Amino acid sequence: MSVTIDHLRVEHRVTVLCDFKDLAGVELRAGERGVLRGLGMDYARMEIWIDLERDSARDTLRFALRAADGPRNGHMREYFEMGDEVADISVNTTQAANEPRESQSPREEPTRPASGVPRFSGRQQPHDTNIEQLSVACACDPLFHRPLLSARGEYSVHACLRCGTVTCTRSLGDDGRFSGDAWHINRTIGLSDQALDWLAHVPRIKVDYTAASARWPMAAELVRYSTLYYPADTRCSTLEELGDLEASLQRQQSGRSVADWLRATCRITNSPPSDLGSVIRGYGDLWESLQLRANSEVRDLLRLAHPGRLGSALATDLLLRRADAFDLMISALRSDDGAQQRAGFSMARDMKPVDPRLSDVLIDMLGALSLEPSLSGNGRVASWAKYEMVFLIAAEARVSTPRLLATLRALMRKLARHDASLVDYVRIVIRELDPPSQPR
Repeated sequence: MSVTIDHLRVEHRVTVLCDFKDLAGVELRAGERGVLRGLGMDYARMEIWIDLERDSARDTLRFALRAADGPRNGHMREYFEMGDEVADISVNTTQAANEPRESQSPREEPTRPASGVPRFSGRQQPHDTNIEQLSVACACDPLFHRPLLSARGEYSVHACLRCGTVTCTRSLGDDGRFSGDAWHINRTIGLSDQALDWLAHVPRIKVDYTAASARWPMAAELVRYSTLYYPADTRCSTLEELGDLEASLQRQQSGRSVADWLRATCRITNSPPSDLGSVIRGYGDLWESLQLRANSEVRDLLRLAHPGRLGSALATDLLLRRADAFDLMISALRSDDGAQQRAGFSMARDMKPVDPRLSDVLIDMLGALSLEPSLSGNGRVASWAKYEMVFLIAAEARVSTPRLLATLRALMRKLARHDASLVDYVRIVIRELDPPSQPR
């Protein structure tokens, strides 16, 4: 059982009440039905995940933990109606390699586990071992523990920068909303030695969530956090040595692109093992992105440039090296396909220097967007996500031409009767691009 979020319960049928899209652009329509197979919080990415089975296919839907609209903590009842419990309860975790599957026990409500679990040492603990609040099953100081590049799925992977132990875990707990007893623990996910060896070559990271842009609540994939990248083979014997290393990495990585540091810190030489792919979706994207070149198929570059993909920075960097980069970017931004639009967004925010033609393109895009209300009846226009994308491009690329600023001011007045949130977004962007003069 995962954390409790509103009324949602794992292994129950659900019906979608309002249209919505998740962070990756997966769209669900009102009236669609499915079975909720998993539910939890991904604290490393600041996201809620929902594992939903529809017509024998399973999607892991992800939503920003701090979102201002759409499915989110405290508002799930507006988007999902709970149905009956399903009888054919499926196992929601992957068994360790060659480990016999145990008989399925009845589902139980989460209860606070007994404390006093000892600190573990060794490469891997047995599947489903309770390691309490530890993220790595080793005996080292937890201050040495760092997450790996975060992939999609309900599980997290961390490594110790002192002993090198890699641990995959799932988080369980109760947010205390109804019980008054908030707690969480981590339980290990059994992986093969091949999978652990592969993960040992993935960079470790340190994310400063306090340094992100605070423009407005938005999908996590659109927010850029200050991130420190550690080479996959990093080892430090003392905390003082770790502090010196981090200071050195900060200096080295300052002003360098994410793509540069992914290439410099990845030690991956082969595709992820099949059992890893069945547990954590996304590391295959990283491997595939590392194989790309500027002359690779455009469709592959655009697919992997989507900001929700783990190798997005690598694919985006290669797209921007092409002679036809600007035309590809504009074509993607104007596409009706949401995934291509997101790829174009990745290109526009990373283009250096900014092409002066981008201002006119953004103005044309804003003029073509509809003000039709959303079918969910939440006070938003149906195309709010496209408006948000254009606003973010203008802000992050620092497109501050007089014509674009005039367009934004006129649009703010036009949106006032349709979407108050977008009015706030425009006001924030204008303030960034054209700050008021300081009084003398």
